[in-house]
This record gives sequence, C-alpha cells and structure tokens, in this order.
Amino acid sequence: MQVKNSTLALLSAIALTACGQETEAPAPDTAIDSDASLNAVAQLTALADDMWADQVENSTYLRLQEGLPIKKFEDLTLEQHHESIRRMAGFRARIEEIDPSKLSGDDLTTYEILKFEARDKGTNDDDYWLNFDITSYQAPYLFQFARQALATTPVTNEAEADHYLTLAGELADTVDQLNDKVAGQVERGIYLAKPALSTVRATWEGIQVAIPADVRVAKERLELLPDDERAAFEEELEKIIADRIVAGLGELIAAIGEDYEASAPETVGLGQYPGGAEVYARAIETQSTLGLTPQQIHDRGIEAVNEIADRMAQVRTQLEFDGSARDFIDEVAFDPRFIADSPDEVESIFLEHIRRIEPKLDAYFKTQPEAGYGVRRLPPAAEPGMTYGYYNPPTAADPVGYYNYNGSNLEIKSLLWSGHLIYHELLPGHHFHIATQGENKALHDYRQKYSVSAYTEGWAEYASSLGIEMGMYENPYDLYGRYLGEIFLATRLVVDTGMNALGWSLEEAREYMAKYVVQSEQEIASETLRYATSIPAQALAYRLGYEKHWELRKRAEEKLGGDFDIREYHEVVLSDGAMPLPVLEAKVDRWIESQL
Repeated sequence: MQVKNSTLALLSAIALTACGQETEAPAPDTAIDSDASLNAVAQLTALADDMWADQVENSTYLRLQEGLPIKKFEDLTLEQHHESIRRMAGFRARIEEIDPSKLSGDDLTTYEILKFEARDKGTNDDDYWLNFDITSYQAPYLFQFARQALATTPVTNEAEADHYLTLAGELADTVDQLNDKVAGQVERGIYLAKPALSTVRATWEGIQVAIPADVRVAKERLELLPDDERAAFEEELEKIIADRIVAGLGELIAAIGEDYEASAPETVGLGQYPGGAEVYARAIETQSTLGLTPQQIHDRGIEAVNEIADRMAQVRTQLEFDGSARDFIDEVAFDPRFIADSPDEVESIFLEHIRRIEPKLDAYFKTQPEAGYGVRRLPPAAEPGMTYGYYNPPTAADPVGYYNYNGSNLEIKSLLWSGHLIYHELLPGHHFHIATQGENKALHDYRQKYSVSAYTEGWAEYASSLGIEMGMYENPYDLYGRYLGEIFLATRLVVDTGMNALGWSLEEAREYMAKYVVQSEQEIASETLRYATSIPAQALAYRLGYEKHWELRKRAEEKLGGDFDIREYHEVVLSDGAMPLPVLEAKVDRWIESQL
C-alpha cells in the first residue's frame, strides 16, 4: 500500500500550488477535492496502522515474523472472542467514515481489504463454540509457534529468566483454556465427531510426550546465569512443565476419552450443529471471498472433476493403458519409481524439481524473492493428523521459507505428483508470493503480512499449473501427476460442501474421493476429517482461487491480445500481495483498461 506516499504526493501538490510561482491557482472545487482526498487518505492510514497494531498485539505468529519479543500467547477464551468482535466493530465504524470515492490506486485497494477484514461476521457465540481448537490440524500450530517463541527468548539474566517462566506459564494457560473450552462445549452438547477422536487423541499424546523437551532450556543457553539463579530457574520451570503443562495435557486427553466418545456423534460436518449452517456460510465467505453458496460450490466442483477426469483419460490413452482411472492409480502411482525409501529421498526429489524450474522463472516474473527456501520434515508429533504438510514463510528469527513435509508412512505416499506439490508450496507458489510480499517495503506493514486463503492458495495452485506451459511436466507421467493434484483439489469442493451443508456422510465423501485421487485410504480418511471437523471451508479456497486467477489472466489475454506480457501481468497480480478476489479482479480490470 502506498498510503503514506500518496499523502506526501498530495501535500506536495498543494504546497506547489500555494507558492503561486508559475502555477495558476486551482479552482475552488479542486482545492476542496484535494482536501477531501487528503482527509480520506489520512483516515485510511490511521486505520491501517491501528488494525496492524491490533494484529501484532494479539498474534504470536506475527510477532515471531517481526522479530518482536513475545509477551503472551493467544487467548482462546470466550471473553477474548467477544473482545475481538468489539474491536472489529470499532474498526468497521471507522471504515464507514471514509469516502472511497476520494481514494485511488493502492489506497483504494487497501480500503477494500480493510473493509473485507472488518466486515460484520456475526455477533453470536456459535463461531466460537463450533471451532474445535483441539483437532489434529489446529493443535500443532498452537504449539509450533509457542516452541519457536521459547526457542528465541533469551535467558541470560534474572529478568529474562523470569520472562521465560512467564511464557511457560502462558503455555500452561493455553492448555487450561483448551480444557475449559472442551468443558464448555460438552455443557452445550457440542462434541467433536467420533471418527476424528482417535487421531486427535494420538496428536495430543504425541504433543504431551514432546513438550517437555520443547520447553526446557538447553544448558548452553543458561551459561550466563549465576549457578544459584540457574538452579532456581530450572526447578521452577520443571514444576510448570510437570504440574501444569503435562498434567493439563493429561486432563485434556482424558476429557476426550471414553465418556466423551460415547456422546460424540457418528455424523460429521458443521451442518449437524445448531447454528452450524450459518457458521459454515461465514467460513465460506472468509475462505473464498466470492459470495458463493454451498450448492453453487458443490456444482462447480462436480463440473471441474468431470472435466479433469476427461483430460486424465486422454493421458491414459496416450500411454496405451487399457483400464480405469482407479486401475491406473493402483498400478502406476505406487510403482517403486514413485515411492521414496526415506525422508532424505523425499527431500532430494522435491529439491530436484526446484532446481529444474529455477532457470525458467525469469521469463515469467519481473520481481522474485530474495529470501532463501528449503524443505524439512514436520515434527513427528504433528504427522499423524496431517496428510502432507505446510509452508512456513521466512521470519526474523528464521529467514528461510520452508515446506514442512510429512515424512511418515512413505510407502503409501505416491510422489507421482511431487512436482505439482512443490511448485505449489515453494516456487513459484507460496514462497514466491509470500516472501516477495513481505519484502515489498512500499506496502504498509499490514499489507506486507496480509493473507487471505482464496488469493494465497489460489495463487499457489495457479503457479503449479504454470508448470505445464513452462515445460516442467516433461512426460505423460509428470502431466498425469499434475492432473492428480488438480482433481484432488476439485474433489474438495464436492466433499467439503457435501459433508458440511448437504448431508453427506463421511463414507460418501471418502467413496467419492477414492474414485479420482491418488491418495491412499489412510490419507483420504485424514483429509475428509480435515474438511468436516478441523477447518471446514478452508479447502475450498484452493480450487476456487485457482479458477479466479485463471479467469483474470484469460480476460487480460483476450482484451490485450498481442500486447499481453506475462511478466507484466504477474507483476500486477503479485506486486501488492494478497487481497480478496473481488479486490484483485477490480485491480486487474483497472490495469487492463490502462493498457488499452
């Protein structure tokens, strides 16, 4: 965002006019308009500053990214949920005071982003109680950021040691809050679906085993503490670990044990809970930004699956394979050629894909990230509940962007689609976009770190598909791997909406996916639980965002014809970072018009 730059430009223009040297005085209405624009930009700047400060104050993740000291961990209480709603209402009132007709360019983009983020998301408590923080996809994130915070907190004197103990107590508070929330859900008859519970318990059992080592401080980090202070610190820390964190995790595991499971529903999806349909609708808007209904998304998913399946059939014909799609997957996808024997081999395959695409990036992109990138394995405790992994952007403490992959059960993880996956996660996907955005100092701090799933995941999937025209899928097997990744994301539109809004059972969802995707039965089981119990609607962002990114590119190609420049187009899409898709569409349309 160029809020501050815009302000300076307007002030400079007014100053030059006031001098009266070789410049005619503006008409009165021009001066008034300039003043109004200045006021609108000033309001916008102040609002962006305050919304950014609010996020930094309440996000461990952002504080880690910014290299700021960690004062506390996220508050998971209902009271904090209410406080967040109150703060957003205040921001929304301030947005309504800004006249968007007095804004242009990046300022107008920023206005639309802030308006989307501060929109009315409802004021009842359903969004709180129907968010299951204990699921296998959510739990690791809570503790990953806590581990990073503790690992980067110095312990060289008494004050720092006291602060470290405070943070360890904050982590214990997080465990207490999780226990309180589970108890509150039970009081309201809200239970996590029974099919998810065994995996969830395994996740927490793994965290319970691993957490003492994560919280303890290595001896070399305590060398500057006097012996008596060091002994007292370690004694107090061990009490917090044993009596509060480990014990609290034990209480949590017991709380979701046999009695809980006996009351838990066999069915899955948000739609089964009172208020669940409305919560799911809000989640769709947050994740997709497109204003679509579950039925519309479901229908689009079926159409996409059928279209991709036809392309895959053409490849099988090219390979002279006489069998069904499922037969091909069973016979080819788990061929030893596409199965890694070790995590090290997985890493080498991923990095080979990156090595091959690196020389081709200049032809497609003007601006590229300076931050390094790499591949590393997930913490083993997080692996049972995750099918694949996730991308971690560079932070002040760790200035490298990593794809964190699941290194377990490699015998059932086909790498036939490894190219598609790593282009999505690193180059030219997540790392390319997120690191470049963070390095763009022309953007307001809020915009540098802003993320919205539909843009972010949509870009990553679009970036992976660029591999086709970049010549990265060199043979029919590589191309089939790309299509496998594509159809996997398309099936998500069908089963996520099916389970959360349209009455599909878990078995129906799994049977549907099994017809089309390369994932094993175990992986499909993990994925469907992710959509139905962990983070409903989030998986919709990938395919919907991908479709919108391609829609906008094709529109630009059609209108500009021979004047279309792929590097310039990608600069327009990436230069200002993530934004809701309607905002991106308006930006691209303005750029197209400027080129005609």
